[in-house]
Amino acid sequence: MEYKDLSPAVQSEEQLRQLIQEKTARGELDFPSERTLEAELGVSRTTLRRSLDTLEKEAVIQKRSRKGIEINPKQTINILKMNSMSSQLPSDQTVTALSSEITKGVKEVNHFLTTDIKNPLYKLVRLRSVEGRPFSYEISYLDSARFPGIEQIDLNNTSLYHVLEERFQIKPTYGREELRFVSANEDLANVLKVKEQTPLFEVVSKAFDQNDEPFEYSKQYLIGDQIKYKINAKNIFDYLEDE
Repeated sequence: MEYKDLSPAVQSEEQLRQLIQEKTARGELDFPSERTLEAELGVSRTTLRRSLDTLEKEAVIQKRSRKGIEINPKQTINILKMNSMSSQLPSDQTVTALSSEITKGVKEVNHFLTTDIKNPLYKLVRLRSVEGRPFSYEISYLDSARFPGIEQIDLNNTSLYHVLEERFQIKPTYGREELRFVSANEDLANVLKVKEQTPLFEVVSKAFDQNDEPFEYSKQYLIGDQIKYKINAKNIFDYLEDE
């Protein structure tokens, strides 16, 4: 086994991440000056700036003219990851199932799931809150025939993807995302506790399982000033459409 000491830049980056976690837990967004950080971490200006550049590219911190460095309070989601949203957000979150029912077909949903429009769907509507604040309003559709009895499962504070994998052996493998801005109408404003016309992200997700079969069609509405989307892709050619 080969062992290598962590480079000064990596060490300082880890120390900075720890500092950010501690400050975030206390609800603080301010950040020490570069000169103060140099002294506290015992690193050179070059090493420190390299670490800060990494955190800024990840949108963990943001540099503001005349204000210095601030911790970015927004939640960051990698749009290309196929793990659940729960796993990408802080642990201090609650997921409330507003409704869970078998409903009539919806044209674009049944078309994606390759089922007849007459076939009923399972519809799950949930509200996600992070650190006590409404974060997203989520509507998921599944083929009810493929997941019998799912409407009887309690999906409060539970990952839907975890349930699908554990109970139905469906593993989310890849998906397609359509992202756009919309303004909150009266219903969305009420459920998300924002003013009407507040900018929201509308994300339409189409998910496929390990056998390349479509299994979920969903829409999510997320408060625009609470979130950042990023694309962090490796092996980018794997995302090309199959011919």
